[in-house]
Amino acid sequence: MLDNTLTLLSQGYAWLPDRRRRSRGKPVRSRLMGKNVVALHGPEAVRFFYDESHIERQGALPGPVLDTLFGRGAVHTLDGETHRVRKALFMGLLKDSGGLASLAEHVGTEWDLALQRWAGRDQVTLFDESSLLLTRAVCAWSGIPLADGEDEELARDLVAMVDGFAAPGPRHLRARRARSRQEERLAGRVERIRSGTEEAPAGSVLETVAAHHDADGTPLDPHTAAVEVLNVIRPTVAVAWFLTFAGHALHRWPEHRKLLADGDAAYARAFAHEVRRFYPFAPFVGGIAAADLYWQGQDIPVGSMVLLDLYGQNHDAQLWPKPYIFDPRRFVGREPGRDELVPQGGGDPATNHRCPGEDVTLTVLETLVPRLAALHYDVPEQDLSIPLRRIPTAPRSGFLLNPRL
Repeated sequence: MLDNTLTLLSQGYAWLPDRRRRSRGKPVRSRLMGKNVVALHGPEAVRFFYDESHIERQGALPGPVLDTLFGRGAVHTLDGETHRVRKALFMGLLKDSGGLASLAEHVGTEWDLALQRWAGRDQVTLFDESSLLLTRAVCAWSGIPLADGEDEELARDLVAMVDGFAAPGPRHLRARRARSRQEERLAGRVERIRSGTEEAPAGSVLETVAAHHDADGTPLDPHTAAVEVLNVIRPTVAVAWFLTFAGHALHRWPEHRKLLADGDAAYARAFAHEVRRFYPFAPFVGGIAAADLYWQGQDIPVGSMVLLDLYGQNHDAQLWPKPYIFDPRRFVGREPGRDELVPQGGGDPATNHRCPGEDVTLTVLETLVPRLAALHYDVPEQDLSIPLRRIPTAPRSGFLLNPRL
């Protein structure tokens, strides 16, 4: 088989769905970055993929992704007991209802402060403004002090880490430099906390990660601790992509605004789920076959790269009637099944590699989308197209709005 890496980079989100159509529903076989690849699809495939006896993560993530998005030594690269102990750290930080309520309060406060800044401006870019306010909110919540001007630089770096992980050239270089710069700063902060020359708020993300001991009983080295702190704040700031998509949805389908602006909490959650289902975020996730496997009549040799189709599953007509219609009513009165809606992966977040920050994403959207719906603004003429060839993608303009405050 010919290597499809360049084809994937050129086709983006359409690459795997297009290959699935040509395979007529069978698992897709291909080559990426010189490795044999098998791509799986559907809720049963989710359960198969997240079985640790089937799929391993160690060695699955390419170096360029580690050096930009996740970081070397991150929880995403671990398996077995080592993974479970490290994952428990994130579950304690990101699944606690009191902690989520505190984060929502910080996010709401930063939104109100942003509105004060917007009052003197003719135009703002929702993506840029939301990434900045989320940086300020998550750092305050995490116990990370920010000096004057540091918030803007950190916001740019956190966005760059996400924006450049799947792109060659300048975007990728910016992402690598951004991660290196922020890892160095946070590692120094961890060292100072451990030496007693700097304090972190008790129970904060920064203090908890600095004090964490892995499965072997040893504390994280300062670099790995910095990586894992970034793996809390970076994904939170990445919700700026979803909030920008929410602005796009409210503009295209303004009939949703009133229910959201009126404070219908159930509808806000349903809207958040539908934004995550409808709009493109992660195209797929990958792992390594831990043994010789067999799936739907196909042999998967040990060591093969195995992909799980996320974007395709979230637009599968067998799961979602009229999948290309934006309709939050799909989720009114019900929560999606664990392995049904998979914008941030599937499986059990406590034991598998499903993103533990999913509740953070929903909390931020449930906090900010009603506020956005209630905001008075005009949408000037702009390019609101969403290029599916670009990973990650967003409206080209970043969603410009003219606030009427």
